Amino acid sequence: MPYETVRTFFALLALGANVATLVLVVAALAKGTFRDRVFGALVGSELWFGFVVAATAMLGSLYLSEIAHLVPCVFCWYQRIAMYPIAIILLIAAVRRDHGIRMYAGALAAIGAVIAAYHRLLQIFPELDSGTCGTGVPCTAAWFEIFGFVTIPYMALSAFLLILALLWVDRFNSPENAPSSNAAADE
Repeated sequence: MPYETVRTFFALLALGANVATLVLVVAALAKGTFRDRVFGALVGSELWFGFVVAATAMLGSLYLSEIAHLVPCVFCWYQRIAMYPIAIILLIAAVRRDHGIRMYAGALAAIGAVIAAYHRLLQIFPELDSGTCGTGVPCTAAWFEIFGFVTIPYMALSAFLLILALLWVDRFNSPENAPSSNAAADE
């Protein structure tokens, strides 16, 4: 498959992740029937979807560096350091149905999101760079820009935010947050 096709596909996945994240946030804020339908459709699969997002981001970054031969900058490496363990953690958690993993995966996703957002900011405003990237590949340069704004850090940020939203839905849908059958009897 041609490189241009693959990078456009990844850009479309990032935009799809943005839409999914927006739907989850709107559903959480809307409450009521809309939230119940959206969140209810995900019950039991939140960790699996999070794993798929993290694994896709991981494989995408490996494709870009190992097959397309784009050399990662320092901030790209930091984003990888956050994303790769999330894929492993969420796979294990999904298989074991371990919802207590949210704190660990969420912390990594939040750190990765901050790094990705800062990295994208450096690409938009290169004058903000204080030399943190050193002498290698500049963090201010974008290997590509699809649709005029989707870059590699933008894609990573999209994945991190969707993972955070899915972990939030998992927390909401978890059995410990379910209404107790004894709640009515206690009143």
